[in-house]
Amino acid sequence: MAKRQLGLGKAAKAKKQKPEGAQSGAAASQTPSESLRVELNEEADADDELAQLQALWNTYSKSDKENELMVNGIIHECDRLLRNWDEKNETVPDYFHAIYALALSELAKYKPEETNECFQLALDRLDAGLAAYPKSADVNFAKSRVLLARIPLQYISTLEVGSQVGDYPNVADMLDEALAAYEVAESEAEAKKEYFKFNEDNLDILQALDDVLDMVDNFCKKEKDEDEEEDEEGEEDEDEDEEIIQLAETHPLYHIQATDKYNIWWRDHTLSFLTNVTKRGENTTQLQRELCTRLGQSYLQEAEVPANVYTTLKYDDDYAGLGELQGLKMEEGQKLAQESFKEALKYLKRAQDDDDPDTWVNVAEAMISLGNMYEVDSPDQEKWYSEAEKILVRANKATQGKYSEILENLRGENENEE
Repeated sequence: MAKRQLGLGKAAKAKKQKPEGAQSGAAASQTPSESLRVELNEEADADDELAQLQALWNTYSKSDKENELMVNGIIHECDRLLRNWDEKNETVPDYFHAIYALALSELAKYKPEETNECFQLALDRLDAGLAAYPKSADVNFAKSRVLLARIPLQYISTLEVGSQVGDYPNVADMLDEALAAYEVAESEAEAKKEYFKFNEDNLDILQALDDVLDMVDNFCKKEKDEDEEEDEEGEEDEDEDEEIIQLAETHPLYHIQATDKYNIWWRDHTLSFLTNVTKRGENTTQLQRELCTRLGQSYLQEAEVPANVYTTLKYDDDYAGLGELQGLKMEEGQKLAQESFKEALKYLKRAQDDDDPDTWVNVAEAMISLGNMYEVDSPDQEKWYSEAEKILVRANKATQGKYSEILENLRGENENEE
C-alpha cells in the first residue's frame, strides 16, 4: 500500500506542567486573568463542574487550538477538581484523566523549553487513569493521541541522518504503543456501542498517525529549489534517486520507513472508523465524506506504482523488451492499478458533495486514470473516458470554466487516439 497524500499538518513546539495539583511555576504564573466563556450543551447542568470542564475542553478541541489561555484554564480547573476529590476521597471519572492529560500535552505547544516534562506529566496522568480504568475508550484514545503528538515533536525533530538506535529511544516501539492504545479504545467503544466516540476529534488521531508516517517518509530528503529543477530538467529520474537518503538499519526510524504495516494499519482503522461513524444516530454526512476522501486518496496513491509500471513497459521505447519493472510484469501492474483505481472510485463517489464541484472532478480524474489502464480505444477505456467527460462538462458549467483545461486535455486524448 502506498503512502497517503496527507502531509504533516503541524509539529508544534512544547513545554510542561506539574502533576496533580502541584503545578509548575510556569503554569502557575499563567493563571488566566480573564474569564473563559463556553456554551454548555442543552442537557448539561450549569452547576455540574465536570460538565463545565467538558464543555471547556470541547470548545478548545473544536477551535483552531491556538488558545494558550484556554489550555491553562483547563489545567487549573483540573488541578482544582482533583484537589477537591482527593480531600473528599471521591472517585475520579475516566474522562477527567483524558481531558487533563490532553490539556497537559497541548501545553507543549506553548512552552517549548519544557517539552519532555509536559508530555511525561500527560502520560503519568494517563497511567493513573488506566490503573483505574484499563479499558476506558476515553483514556486509551487520549494515550494514543499524546504519544502520536510526542513522537514528531520530541523525537523525530531531534534526529539526524547519522542518529543511532542506542542513542535515542526506539521510535517504532513508541508508535506501536500508540496504535495498541487506539485499538483498545476502538474495541471498547464498539463493544459498548458508543459510536459517538467516532467523531472529528478522535479522527485527529488517525490524522496524527498519517502526519508521523509522512514525516518519516520524507526524513532527510533533500529538496531542490526551483532554479535547480529547471537546470536539471531532463535528468530528473537519475537525480531523484540521488536526492533520497537511505537510512541505515541502525537508525531509529529505519524500521518504520522500511515497512508497510503502519500504512496498512492506517487504512484498516480508517475503514473501521467509517463503519462506526455510519452507525451513529445523528447526521454524519460531512464526516463520512471526509473519511471517504481520505480513503479514496490512499487508493489513488496505491495505484501509482503499478500504473507507472504498466504505462512504462507498454509505451516507453526505452524499456522495450524489459520483462518487469519494480518487481512487476506489465500485466500485473495493469491489474493491480485497475483494482486500486476502482477502490478509489468507490470512496470518491461516496465523498461527492452536490455543492462542491471539486469532489465531482476528483471522481472524473480517477475515471480517467482508470481508463488509462486499458488498451487504447478499447470499450472499457471509452466507457471510463465518456463518464469522466460528462462529469467534467457538468463541473465546468457549474464553475464557469474552472475545469476547461482538464476537459480539453481529455477530449484531445480521445481525438489523438482516433
